[in-house]
Amino acid sequence: MTERVQSCRRCGTCCRQGGPALHRGDLPLLAAGLPPLADLITVRRGELVHHPLANTVRPAEVELVKIAGSGRQWTCRYYHDGCTIYDRRPLACRLLKCWDTGDVEALIEKDTLTRLDILPGDHALVPAILFQEREFPCEGFAEIHAGSEEPSQELVAELQGRAGAELRFRSELVARHRLGLGEELFYFGRPYFQLLQGLGFAVAEGPAGLVLSWRGRHRGAR
Repeated sequence: MTERVQSCRRCGTCCRQGGPALHRGDLPLLAAGLPPLADLITVRRGELVHHPLANTVRPAEVELVKIAGSGRQWTCRYYHDGCTIYDRRPLACRLLKCWDTGDVEALIEKDTLTRLDILPGDHALVPAILFQEREFPCEGFAEIHAGSEEPSQELVAELQGRAGAELRFRSELVARHRLGLGEELFYFGRPYFQLLQGLGFAVAEGPAGLVLSWRGRHRGAR
């Protein structure tokens, strides 16, 4: 009987599932400038994500900083008919073996890096990140996701006000610091209103700002 070869064939299957989250073991890579901040995206604590072990959508228990996808796709931006940073790939990629996922499964949401781990303490945007976490938290998303009834008008109004304020907050900082889209997604993650769309809300722009309405149950997340 021929023994099955157990080695990475660089087929890209795992890469198409999304870029890896970064861990403390990746700090030397970041110190060397790879990947640059503009190639990263922050998933905030409480944001709904697909959990690979449970194969279900649930809130992220910790903040995650991931390599961003390519365009509007989740495929890792460094995958182009093969990994373009294979010799300098992050820890999760090095541990992942499709024939034995035990090592990488043990790493999920463990020893992960946050924005504050990556940035120097005196960085100009650290106070803004702390403000965002305090004023625009994602902790309530799990209850909305799990709920079987339409959210109350009071909750919709509260979320609408929060989404509008968060959009003004980030727009001001993007303009002041001249942030590109990739940098914005690292420093602040996806806009609050986009996260609400994933929960089942429709978002429109009215004369006074964002208008939120319930359109149906959440169907998926990343």
